[in-house]
Amino acid sequence: MDEIKELQKGISDILVAIGKLETEMRHLSSMSGKLDYTEKVANEALQSTRSAHKRLDDMAKEIEALKKKYDDDKKHNKDDKKWLIGTGLAAAALIWNFIKGGIGQ
Repeated sequence: MDEIKELQKGISDILVAIGKLETEMRHLSSMSGKLDYTEKVANEALQSTRSAHKRLDDMAKEIEALKKKYDDDKKHNKDDKKWLIGTGLAAAALIWNFIKGGIGQ
């Protein structure tokens, strides 16, 4: 009789252990699904980051090109002002010489 009770207790312990294993397996299955979802989200975030980085690189190139154009335009504007001042001074000198020559005669 004691052997039957021990056998029944052993079977009960085995059933409890199987129940615990089943519960752990459900948790692992649930965690596996969450891990798959997390991996998917991480891959999407990585792709988005790469795309944003490419756009930032493109914008940096455009900004650099605009800066160069601005600097070139600024230089040409200075050259234009110098030409205008030089032309104005030359015209003033010609007018002055014309007036000076015309009055003196």
